[in-house]
Parts: sequence; C-alpha cells; structure tokens
Amino acid sequence: MNTELFHPQIGRRLSLLLLCLTVLLQAAVPALAGGDDILKIEDGMLQPMLQYSDPRASDYSNEDSDILRFCVYVETDHDTDNDGMADLVKALIQVPRAAAEGKYKAAAIYDPTPYQVGTCEEYQDAYAMYVENEFDYARLYAPGSKRTPEGESSSIEAALSARPKKDWNYTVPYSGQQGYWYLTDYDYYLVRGFAVVMASGIGTYGSEGYELCGTDLERDSHKCIVEWLAGNRVAYTDKTHQIAISADWCNGNVAMTGCSYGGTIPYEVATTGVEGLKTIIPYAGIASWYDYTNSQGVPTRFDVNYADSLSVYNCGGTFLDNDWTVPNEDYGAWLWQISRDQDATNGDYAPIWAESDYSDDYENIRCSALIVQGLNDFNVTTKQADLMMQAFAKAGMPAKIILHQDGHNILDGKLINGVLWEETVNRWLSHYLYGVDNGIENMAAVTVQSNLDGSFRTYNSWRDFTYREMPVYAENEQTAVTTEGLAEYSTQFLSGDNPDLKGLKGQEMYYVTLDEPFAGVYQIDIPEGTTMMGVPEIHVKISTDVTDKDGLMITAILIDTAEDGKPFKAYMTKDRLSELLPVTTIGSYEICDELDERDILSFVQSSTHSKCITFGWTDLCNPGLGYDSSEYAQTTDLEAGKEYDYTFYMLPTAYTMAPGHNLYLILTAWDPYRAFLDEDYILDPTLPTEYSEFNYSFVIDNTSLQAMIPVAE
Repeated sequence: MNTELFHPQIGRRLSLLLLCLTVLLQAAVPALAGGDDILKIEDGMLQPMLQYSDPRASDYSNEDSDILRFCVYVETDHDTDNDGMADLVKALIQVPRAAAEGKYKAAAIYDPTPYQVGTCEEYQDAYAMYVENEFDYARLYAPGSKRTPEGESSSIEAALSARPKKDWNYTVPYSGQQGYWYLTDYDYYLVRGFAVVMASGIGTYGSEGYELCGTDLERDSHKCIVEWLAGNRVAYTDKTHQIAISADWCNGNVAMTGCSYGGTIPYEVATTGVEGLKTIIPYAGIASWYDYTNSQGVPTRFDVNYADSLSVYNCGGTFLDNDWTVPNEDYGAWLWQISRDQDATNGDYAPIWAESDYSDDYENIRCSALIVQGLNDFNVTTKQADLMMQAFAKAGMPAKIILHQDGHNILDGKLINGVLWEETVNRWLSHYLYGVDNGIENMAAVTVQSNLDGSFRTYNSWRDFTYREMPVYAENEQTAVTTEGLAEYSTQFLSGDNPDLKGLKGQEMYYVTLDEPFAGVYQIDIPEGTTMMGVPEIHVKISTDVTDKDGLMITAILIDTAEDGKPFKAYMTKDRLSELLPVTTIGSYEICDELDERDILSFVQSSTHSKCITFGWTDLCNPGLGYDSSEYAQTTDLEAGKEYDYTFYMLPTAYTMAPGHNLYLILTAWDPYRAFLDEDYILDPTLPTEYSEFNYSFVIDNTSLQAMIPVAE
C-alpha cells in the first residue's frame, strides 16, 4: 500500500474496523457442537452426567472409571535449565471417558497453580539457595532442541498406563504433602462433562526448567498447555520416550482459573491472545508485580524482591536429585540476580517491573473474564483487580467483577443473592466453552457485597464513579510526624497481655490510637448512607528536611468508627494479609450422587470498635506520583522545608457508611503491618536498631487536606 496516498482518516477507520472484526472473531462464543445428546443441559448449565470415581482411592484404576486420569508432558519453546532440550511441563488430565472415546468433545478447565504439585517448604528462605554469580537473563531464552515423535498414544492407552501413586498420589519431599492436594476441588464441573487440567509450569515438581515467577517464560510455559489443548502443540506421555499424545478429546475451548498465584497466571496468559483461551476466572490474581510489593514509588514490603521467594517455594523441578537435597547452582545465580535487581529499584517503577505488569499488556487480550476479588484482601489487593478490569476495557473484551467481603479466598459454597456460586460459574463456562445460550454474558458488570448486611448489589460500571469533596477537620494548621520511637511504640502496644490487641483487632486498634508525633488524625465529614465506590484520593501538601533518601513510606488510612466508641458489627478477617472471614453453615448442595453433600456457607460479622476501610502508600521522596505505576517518574530532588503536593490513591473499595458512624483519616509514616508483614518483625527487640535508617520526619499542612471520595450514585 502506498502510504503517501493513503488518507489518514480512512486509515484510522479501516484499522478500527479490522480491529473490531478481529475481536469479534477471536471472542466468538462457540456453537454447541458434537455430543449435545450426551451433555445434559438444563437451566442454562451442564448437569451431572458421569459416575464419579475417587482418584485418591488406594485401588484406583482407569479401567472401570467414567473419568480418565493421566499425565502428559507438553513441550515448550525454551531451554531455561540449559540442558540442551526444550523444557517439558507436566500436566495432569481428568477427562470424561466419553470424550476420550470420541463420543463428544470436552471443554477444558485449566488451573495453573504452581503450589499444587508440592512446595519446597524446606527452602522457604530464598537466601539459602543464592549463588552470588552474575546471571545473564538472555540465556534463559535459548530455544533448546525439540524432540522428534517416535510413536503416538491415544488418551485411552495413556490412561491405562497411568500410575496413580507416582503420577498424582505421591508424597512431596520434606513436607510430606500429597501431590495435587486440591485434585478434587473441581469435581462439581468434572462430573458435568468438563475436562479438568492441572499444570504448574516450568521448574515445578515433575516439570523441567526453572521456576521463574512472574516472567514471560513462566507465562509461555502455561500458554503452551493451552496450545496443546487447542491442538496446536505437541505433548508426550513421559519425559524419556518420544511417544506423542494429542488432546483430541478437547473441543479447543479452554477456561483458566485459580486463586492467588493461580489467579495471576490466567492474567499472564490472557495477554498473549493465545488461540483456544475463551475465558478466565481469576480469584485474587496479581495484575502487576510492581503494585504487589510497591506503591506509588515506595516499597510496601520488607521483601520487595518477593519473586525470588515465591520461585524458591515452588521450585521442586530445579533440584539435581529427587529428594531436593542438591540445589541447582545455576538456578541459585538467577535467584540472586533477580532479587538484587528488583531490590535495587527501591520502590521506583523500572523495566524489570514493566516485564511483569500484565495490566499494561492489554493489546492482545482476546478472551472474556469473570474477575473475583475480596474487599478485605490486603495480600493481593483490590487494585490488582481494578488494573485488569481496565485492561480488559481497553482491549474491548467483556469482563465482569465480583467483589465480596472475604479476604484472600474463592467463593465456592457461597450464595450470591440466593444463587450458589458454582452455578454461576457453571453457566459462565457453559456459555463461553460450550455455546449454551443462557444470557450469562448480560450479568451486571459489577456485583458488590455490602459491608452492612452482606447482600449483593449490582452496578453498571466499576470505574464510572463521581468524586465529591468531603470536608476534613484538623485541630491544628500543621502536624509534625516522625518515626523516632515508632518501632518502640509499636512493640510496646502489641506485646501486652490484652487478647484484644492480638490479630486483626489489635491492628485496627493500633491505627486508631496513633497520634502525634507518629500520625496526623483527621475526621472526614461524610453523609451517613454514602457508598464509596472506587479509588478515594487524599490530596495534601507536605514538607520534609529529608533530601538524601529514597523509598520512605508515608501511609494514609481510612477508618470507620461508631459514635462514642461503641462496638459495631463488621466483616473482620483474622489476619490483615491473608486470613479469612469466619463463616456459618446455612445449607448444603449436591455435586453428584456418589459424593457427600457440601456445605453452603455464609460470612459472619464480628464485633469491633473500628474498621480499616482502605489504605494508600506513597514515597515521601517522590511527590506527584499517580495511580498508574507505569507512568511514574523517578525520585525527585527535594528542597528541605519546601511543601510539595502529594496524592494518596487509596486501594479501590466499596463501603457504605452506617448511620451514627464517623470516618477518620490517619496519615503516618511507615506502616508496620504493610512494611514488615509479620507481627514477629514488630515484636523483634532488634527492630528499632535494625531499621534505624528508616528514621525520618515530615510536616503535614493540614489546611491543604482534600478528601475526594468516589460515590456510587
């Protein structure tokens, strides 16, 4: 095409048209094909059709099972462990016999969670495996030699050759953990005609290569599984014989799902646009590893280089012996290098973080998403879900979000406005994987569980909120804040005998009792009944004499209290970072005739005097940073005593203020629960000395405070 003669306006319209056509073709819902006389479809979803067999039974055999279970080894494109051959990734397959026999094509539910094959608890401390040698990342991308198939196996033949005790019912070294410890978690879907696939990726136990947490190489190893399911990649029956096996039982439609690390990998793979991936259902997934360990220019964990720790925790495939007693020193060099490089950024957004920011790689997304996030999850925070909702919107692909009151958890066994969660997922998967016309694609864009009564309310948009400035009241025109003595104060506060000071209640009370010289405390005048929905923004001018440091945390917290300090009911998880809400049993539901009924659970509120709603962290040394980390500037050269504008972009929230309640803002320095994560760090008597380098101070101009609250209309 002669670009000089090509009118730019026509070009833009044509490009937009081509993009729309591409998206429509890629995202097309499959027509229900082949086997609709075998699948049982009622009420817009699949019904039980198989007789269940227990894969954990000591005498398990595929011979008499309605469900076939066996392992395959999918060949990747890279040789990360430098042995000359392309890495193989182990996948455990559970497929209805009828599909394996060619009576219908089964869609696949793929859980990529690395933890499931066995974790290296003996080596949780990543430092134990470090080898301080320079590591060249480029070496990981060596293609490695591909195998030449020397024969073929059918799925039936592979199933009859399976070794349950070695393939999935094995014992993990050191921990004694059983392999694939949540093997049966997808039984509800399995007996209804879906196939279930579990693969943990390169470097995990049973697979080859290196565990490379958050990298594109980890992503690609899982992308290869999807390609095999879609008929576009080779797999073998084991790691030593070149006997190829295809997923000829699969209709080519795949859904990825998982929680935490397992919810992160579907985000990774979705950004590749891989053929066959029709939808993802991530629970508490990480969209940006930068935003997982940093916030607005400042580290929010003592181990900002967390990828090395998580890699070590799951690196069972990297050892040079089967008993995990001989670590691979080359892998140890990678761990040391990645740790050093991430730590060196000291809170600044850098290329090494951009490589693991999936929210910024939206151009190739070609699937739908049902995103699930806990409003009280302060491990993987609500910002992660928000980032990916924005990514799917930019890609023009359908995405829904479910915000519940639990912490770091899934929703199985819970009712969403009277509907069992598994049934909602069943309808979603039936539609996107089997083409069932059930209207699930028209569900509300946003479903939010109320903090007042636990009911679920729906909204048309997650980002379409209206900001209202709420008055902020302060006793003085300025507040001076320092960290001198803060560690000692934290230790003294939490080391008492009062049981109310332990766990989450202690954390809430700790924040509420902070005052000068450790914090500024302000009341925000917010009308009762107001529902915050979105990203609260706190604008303030701050000055400091600290001009020679970087990565110094300043923290903003919004806290709900009742008038006169009265206790009230709230959804309180047991631990700030990952523990769950208490639950009560309100009923039961049936998976199939062969399995016991499972409990239907409801979240329980606890009594408290205060409730932390949301947090924000930014860098004292780098004012002016925004919500989007990819746009961050680097550290600013400050002038001592000069006021600078700071904006705290709080974690996205959905919270309704009850009548008779007050909203408080606390501005403090380093947040002990976020910076150090574990109460042991706070109670460590060496802490004040060990972290003395973090002593700093600043002055808040209280007259400049603005609270911009997003309000649901």
